[in-house]
Amino acid sequence: MPRIRSSRRLSRALVILSLGLVALASGCAGLQSMEPPEVSVVSLRPVGGTLMEQRFEVDLRVLNPNNKDINVDGLDFELDINGSRLARGVSSEAFTLPRLGETVTTVEVTTSTIDIIRKTLSLSGTEPLAYRLRGRVHLGGLAGTLKFDESGEVSLGSSTRTL
Repeated sequence: MPRIRSSRRLSRALVILSLGLVALASGCAGLQSMEPPEVSVVSLRPVGGTLMEQRFEVDLRVLNPNNKDINVDGLDFELDINGSRLARGVSSEAFTLPRLGETVTTVEVTTSTIDIIRKTLSLSGTEPLAYRLRGRVHLGGLAGTLKFDESGEVSLGSSTRTL
């Protein structure tokens, strides 16, 4: 009798494990079919700093081109201006990105005061700033991440963004 019970327990455990693996695989397959979100900079505000570093709040517009909600658990990104990194930001703020919708989230970033001075001195005042914003939207748990990589130009004399 003990051998039969042991065999049944093993069979049940294998069935449960198999069902778990199938559910995990189907979840990953659904994630692969999702388009990455589009992320753009809405605004950048100084919030303080020290002699060696500056802090900014960056408002990011996150657009969901998918026909299903995305539960965001956080995000991380790098912001490059004219080919060099200006700032890196991370956020653990959780929010739901509605299907075929968008939301604005605020992230605090840090940059070197020296980098700010260099960027300011290199500006001609009339030439547009080329930017690149790349990073990941974290979906939490075993759901993984969705990468984004957006670029464009921002003119100092205008708030128009061209891609």
